[in-house]
Amino acid sequence: MDINRPSFIAHFSELGRRISAWLRDENACPAWSVAAQKSVAENSWFTIDNIKYALAAIASDMLDEQRLQQWLSAYPEAGSAKRAGVIMAGNIPLVGFHDFLCVLAAGHFFIGKLSHKDAFLLPALASVLTEIHPGWRSRITFQDALPLRGMDFFIATGSDNAAYYFETIAAALRAAGGRSLIRRHRRSVAVLKGNETEADLTGLASDMFSYFGLGCRSVSLLYVPAGYRWQRLETVLSAQRTLLQHPGYANNYRYQKALLTMQGKPFRDVSVALLCEEASLHAPPAVVHYRYYPAIGDALASIARQRGQIQCVVGGDLNCDNFCTFGAAQRPSLHDYADGVDTMKLMNNI
Repeated sequence: MDINRPSFIAHFSELGRRISAWLRDENACPAWSVAAQKSVAENSWFTIDNIKYALAAIASDMLDEQRLQQWLSAYPEAGSAKRAGVIMAGNIPLVGFHDFLCVLAAGHFFIGKLSHKDAFLLPALASVLTEIHPGWRSRITFQDALPLRGMDFFIATGSDNAAYYFETIAAALRAAGGRSLIRRHRRSVAVLKGNETEADLTGLASDMFSYFGLGCRSVSLLYVPAGYRWQRLETVLSAQRTLLQHPGYANNYRYQKALLTMQGKPFRDVSVALLCEEASLHAPPAVVHYRYYPAIGDALASIARQRGQIQCVVGGDLNCDNFCTFGAAQRPSLHDYADGVDTMKLMNNI
């Protein structure tokens, strides 16, 4: 298949339109309905609503024709096709779609190893893409194990423990002249100033609780000014009662509440989550940490020191890396590369 930019944009924007059609009427693509149901059955943390939320974000923010044109205009046309292996995470639905898109946009062959937690959704999208143009079939494969021989590039996303394993693969690939991109576990933070509007706080609730807070872009730590008045935020957060309809989340909420109580640690119970004064970025489901800052500069300095562990910084008007506005954390754009590393630039330099 001869890959060129106009055909790529045409095919993927058509994929976006078909996703939107399915979101309006599931009969538009019964295969996607089957993939969604299989995903929910396989992974108890996946829900139909969250799958649809992820697909809606992909269709509007990544597969819009004008957005694709603008994004690709910053990069040269594809050169010779290489083989790119991608080990995908499965913490939230379709979390690896952007890597899938980048590999194909750069004109390379995509060889994907899916997480067992999210094994049906991306192949279903790829199947529709091959219906749009059968030539994509030769460019996309999914395998249970990645073949190092003949692979030119390697992308892997996973936990810190998994990263050690990924590094051994990357070392072997480098010895053969290939390149790699290894991503470790990250979380996100928000900086509040105390003057946020209700819309800001509602957006923050989405940044915290979409996908039950399991994504690397999920806000797990709040920076709040000394003397912060909690009532408005707690009122907004307590309205997220649908979270407790999910058995896994509800069990975590009750367990963490009992654990904190037994340990004698203070916390703010907002009926659907527990807010704990703790500096750590890593919080279990149903728990969000917070820490007070004396001045905004102190908060930004703390964030800068943890740059390698933070995916994005949510706030109103902040001068820092990986900044996004309230409510935008879970809707990354084409330009929002994971870990701040331009995947397309790396792909073009293979």
